[in-house]
Amino acid sequence: MSILTSITMYTWAQENPSEEAKKKRLDFAKTYFELGGTFFPSFTGKSMVNNEVETFKNSASFNQYLTWGGFHFWGHAELYVTFPLNQTDFKKNDQNSFEHKHSVVTGARFFPWVYQEKKIIPYVGVSWGALDFHQKSKPNEDQPFISKDFMMNYDIGVLYGYRNFSLRLGLNYFPDNKWQYPIDKTNKEEIKTPNFAFQLGLLYSMDTSNNVDKETRDKWNSYPRLSKQTLGSFKFGDFFVGVGPSMSFSLSKSEYNESQFPYLKNKITSKNYFDIAAGYHFYKAGIFTALSFRNPKFETEGYGSKQEIKKTSLALEGNKFLTDYTGFAPYIGINLAYDKLKYTENADNLKQEITFNKIEPGLTIGWDIRPGKNDEALILRTNFRWYPFSEFEVDGKKFKFSQLEYNLIQLVFYPEKLINKKK
Repeated sequence: MSILTSITMYTWAQENPSEEAKKKRLDFAKTYFELGGTFFPSFTGKSMVNNEVETFKNSASFNQYLTWGGFHFWGHAELYVTFPLNQTDFKKNDQNSFEHKHSVVTGARFFPWVYQEKKIIPYVGVSWGALDFHQKSKPNEDQPFISKDFMMNYDIGVLYGYRNFSLRLGLNYFPDNKWQYPIDKTNKEEIKTPNFAFQLGLLYSMDTSNNVDKETRDKWNSYPRLSKQTLGSFKFGDFFVGVGPSMSFSLSKSEYNESQFPYLKNKITSKNYFDIAAGYHFYKAGIFTALSFRNPKFETEGYGSKQEIKKTSLALEGNKFLTDYTGFAPYIGINLAYDKLKYTENADNLKQEITFNKIEPGLTIGWDIRPGKNDEALILRTNFRWYPFSEFEVDGKKFKFSQLEYNLIQLVFYPEKLINKKK
């Protein structure tokens, strides 16, 4: 990462003064959506048949995805998140099948030369993401999903742009491709999924920051590149509401699962859910407080066993903005969550439920995208909440549940600003 950053900074340093002068605040970032797919080559799978390990060939596949991202640093960088959509296998196998899903929690790509229309521009990238693998082999198709939740993956490629559209051709590299897969309740076999995948995507980009009147645009562009987030704030504050898609990750292995269910996940990832927030922004102090509601659901199952955790949580938090770099405003804060958890376990036709309430302290870090500082009625927010002490007990063994909540991109709305603008 540091090498890539150094290369990028060196490139910026080589630009002449006239090019540097063209870098205005409202041109710093541009949002895009990308629809595409990755081609994974075929690979060897393994299953247990009549108490013997058998190998077979899994088909090559094309995995579709949707990406939400943005071009930043005036076309020198790209930040994004990716959601898997569907998988198409190139060859039908009636006895064996699989699912192989790749999602990106946060990714960054770097352009040595600035991204421009009608030019082929190369890039290199790194991403933090999750990879899920599920194998189904007859007659027993109840194999579990297993995951690699904190993978660092790499990619290279090129972009070609025309107007608001761009075409991506890329190569993804997955260094961690070995899975200790449970082929039954007591036996695991190593399966190697492909190291490489070929990527094809179509992007549509948009720039909403410049869609303001000339007086406002000139005002926002006049702000220093690096300044306090409170610069130009004369009003005391405003109320806001926000909503955005989120995911939660377990950071610790479960002692209970390792001893009782070694064939199930011992680090559980939630399904997507919405983070809903309401709060107050103190402009002059550069502080905002919020009450956030989240209800993630976690599941893992296989070989007749299933675990489910339903979490309903209210978090009260206070956050302080650190600075503002051309509309990128990072912040840090603390929060206190009131959690209601319901744990349900079904195994060997036996069911048990545990319901309890807990108070969990946590740390929040994140950033806002604020081209107009505190003038805009609608802004984008991203945040992480970390709860290091979250855990509970099942049959005297710890089910560690240390959580990282990732609120991908939240739309934050200040209704009073819109009302005042209409007046």
